[in-house]
Amino acid sequence: MTERRQGQERRFTDRAAGRAEERQLRSIIEQLPDGIVIVGSSGLIRFANPAAEQLFGRSARDLVGTEFGFAIANGSPAEIDVLRPGGETVKAELRVVEIVWEGEPSKVISIRDVTDRRRAEEHARQAERERAARAEAEAANRAKSEFLATMSHELRTPLNAVLGYAQLLEMGVGGTLRPEQQQQVDRILTSGRHLLGLVNEVLDLAKVDAGRLSVQIAPTSADETVDAAATLLRPTAEAVGVALTVTRMDQSSVYYDGDEDRVRQILVNLLSNAVKFTEGGGSVELKYGEANRPDPEARLGSRDGCIFFRVTDTGTGIPSDQLSRIFEPFVQVDSGHTRPNDGSGLGLAISRRLARLMRGDITVHSTVGEGSTFTLWLPSSGETKATATVTESRGLSRSVSQTHGLGDVGQIILRELDHLMDGFVARVRSECGIPGANTLRFSQIADHVASYLADIAGVLISLEEVEKQPSSLLADAADIHRLVAARHGTQRARLGWSEAALRCEYRILGEEIGAVVRPRGASIPPAAFAEASAMIRRLLDQAEQYSVRAFARAKTEEKST
Repeated sequence: MTERRQGQERRFTDRAAGRAEERQLRSIIEQLPDGIVIVGSSGLIRFANPAAEQLFGRSARDLVGTEFGFAIANGSPAEIDVLRPGGETVKAELRVVEIVWEGEPSKVISIRDVTDRRRAEEHARQAERERAARAEAEAANRAKSEFLATMSHELRTPLNAVLGYAQLLEMGVGGTLRPEQQQQVDRILTSGRHLLGLVNEVLDLAKVDAGRLSVQIAPTSADETVDAAATLLRPTAEAVGVALTVTRMDQSSVYYDGDEDRVRQILVNLLSNAVKFTEGGGSVELKYGEANRPDPEARLGSRDGCIFFRVTDTGTGIPSDQLSRIFEPFVQVDSGHTRPNDGSGLGLAISRRLARLMRGDITVHSTVGEGSTFTLWLPSSGETKATATVTESRGLSRSVSQTHGLGDVGQIILRELDHLMDGFVARVRSECGIPGANTLRFSQIADHVASYLADIAGVLISLEEVEKQPSSLLADAADIHRLVAARHGTQRARLGWSEAALRCEYRILGEEIGAVVRPRGASIPPAAFAEASAMIRRLLDQAEQYSVRAFARAKTEEKST
């Protein structure tokens, strides 16, 4: 009897302990953040915690006694889709543990909402796919640019040969041409130069896209750049009856930080487009000067202190929905087969890329039927004092006593040109540290120098003849000096010279001119002799800058090819 009572007491104690454990387990389960349901051996839900109610979107009262509805297996986690009453689907991760619940074998099922995690993982995979696609597209674009750059070089070589032989025919090297033959050669040259221009545009665009186009940033006079660009376009404008005017908005010269050759290329393109899309009787105006701040849409490295070059025309204008596309490659506003103007559609794309390479930008405003305004923005160099140049000499006010005798200095240079060149070449061989200088031919060292000196002499003679009157010869001289100096620097780069050697020969050239002119100019008025000497020095300094800039560009292009 006693043993039976003791057994009953033990069973009662065990049941009480079990109920206490279940209450404790229930309390823990109810506080867990994961959804927990307990499913009996029959597959019916016996218990659901608050997190499960939230996950399923149903109350525990509705859940208890219903089929769980998902395959239950011990082991690795499984993923299920939970459909809520409103039609929303939730991704959930399911785990199963076997227990005894209220005396019956059951399964504790943990259900964790992994929707956000799966969404984040999918976003990461999508981002990776996009990154891979972007990298592939960039690689394809680089390959395209490399191909265009290579092919452009390959095209230019035979094209330059065609133009060269056509020029020889035009000069009569192969015999005097009949009028109809001369006309045909002119057409070859015109078409060839147009084609060469298109090839050069493709090459520039390819180099920009491939990151192989460099610019030489230096303080440069806006007056010189504008004058050179306007001089090139004025004949074209006059031929179609368009008035081209240039206006400087500041009292003194302004200087920008940029590559003069590239800035001139941009301005020529903007002016060319303005003239091209303006009918006869219309006008194109180029204004330039300093601005405190650029247009809001301009993307400049610095928004304080900039130089603007504004080209305004009275042409056809551009529809507003096309303004954002005109700077894209190969895009033209009128793209039909009957469009009145030819071109590749690369000019504006290249111009904006070049401007941004120089930490500047190009903006546009236009109204259909009224015209367009394109503005090139460049950083200001901060210089205010103008450097004397050939172009400035057109406006110099000289007295007769100052100009009388300049022509004599020019005549001395012309008479002694052979002697001057002999001394120049001999000193360059011995003083400039050029590897293999003694093996170079006289013509390789003399290069363009004789032509350049002859043109300097011509400028001095012209200045005396015109005195205070402006002369187109002086405008032409500015272009000739710039071209010859740039070609000289490029040629020195091809020969493998150093920049120090290039600067050395300009020093020698100045000294040789002085050594030739000084003893032979005793009869020249001192004021005129001093004026001529100062002008020659300024011209040589300017030519040296042009040559060094072209030299650096040629070296950079050589490394990139």
